[in-house]
Amino acid sequence: MATDRSTQHEITFDTPVEDLALNHPKAVRFLTERGIRCIRCGEPLWCSVSELFEQDNAENPRQLLNELNEFIKKENN
Repeated sequence: MATDRSTQHEITFDTPVEDLALNHPKAVRFLTERGIRCIRCGEPLWCSVSELFEQDNAENPRQLLNELNEFIKKENN
């Protein structure tokens, strides 16, 4: 049975990057264009979104997370 992505929970700082990449593949490009690399050596990173933002020195993690959720919401509609 197909999952209705519009009913899935928002991405949080605790969301595993692997889940983000698998459930929202276009989000990987969204983040890459903003200097955040979710994929290294062909595999999603095994960390949380918070850890990812910290590793890649995101300037404003809260704002980036909000923008990411808005992007995913638009992609799912």
